Amino acid sequence: MGLPKILQVLLLFVFFFVLVNSACKTKSHRHKSLAKQKDSLENYPLWIDMMNDPNVNYYKAVEAFNKYWEHRPKPTEDDGEGKGIFGKDKLKEEKEEEANRSIQYVYEYKQFLNWMQTNKNLVKPDGTIMTQEEILEQWKKQNTDTLKR
Repeated sequence: MGLPKILQVLLLFVFFFVLVNSACKTKSHRHKSLAKQKDSLENYPLWIDMMNDPNVNYYKAVEAFNKYWEHRPKPTEDDGEGKGIFGKDKLKEEKEEEANRSIQYVYEYKQFLNWMQTNKNLVKPDGTIMTQEEILEQWKKQNTDTLKR
């Protein structure tokens, strides 16, 4: 014995309601996702994950890094050294300045600067970074060219 006709119609109505509602949420979610993506470079340290991705576009990673730190105090001293985080023997002014300085990503900040310096000469025209095999191939080519002279 099947379901009563009214129950079948009700279930069909609920099914279509859920289907239409989820489709609307998907479109809304896509719009929010695009807006969030623009803000994400400024609000989230995506450059940390990008730096650890071997297939990353160098220029996009540097852009993400610069956008993130654009309106934030850098987590290093002017000479590039990391700011002390334990607060021993500091003047009141130094403590106030440190309170305004972001120390959350000191290690990653310095690591990214090193990554950027290390890879700047290994960037291909499309922005990808040369693989170890490509570096070795280029080195071999340079050595054979040098020996031919």
